[in-house]
Amino acid sequence: MAEAPREHSPADFYAAAIYGSILAASLIAVFRAEHDSPKTISIALLGTMAVFWLAHTWSAILGERIHLGRGLGRRRILAIAKSEWPLVEAAFAPSLVLLLGWIGVLGAKTAETLALIVCIGQLFAWGFAVGRRAYHVLWGALLAGIADGLLGLALVWLEITVVHH
Repeated sequence: MAEAPREHSPADFYAAAIYGSILAASLIAVFRAEHDSPKTISIALLGTMAVFWLAHTWSAILGERIHLGRGLGRRRILAIAKSEWPLVEAAFAPSLVLLLGWIGVLGAKTAETLALIVCIGQLFAWGFAVGRRAYHVLWGALLAGIADGLLGLALVWLEITVVHH
């Protein structure tokens, strides 16, 4: 008898959100380095995040089908799609900042820089959340936030380096 599909845990949602924050920061940094407009960056950001969401959802569905040896019901497919959705949500806050640059409330470079800062802030916040859960003391949470934020920045730097060389 085939094994039952596993239910997604909150860890899956957090993982998708963290990955989305790293991906969003990388995309914004690369497009910013190419001197693209806030309009171009925001469209590319949301479009790319949607494509990655579809790719993650589809690969998770196929992986589960391979593992179980059978098809999945509509409810399970929707649950998988929902568990990957935070990947897209991670782009919403920086996209709002880019929108302010697109409509002229902020200057283009200011909006792009602030959008990148929002993404980096998300990475530090995720690290802080990890620290609060793991260490239960403020200093441990701050150190985890800094360490995880710096790791996120290193991943963004690596992405920029790979794209531009």
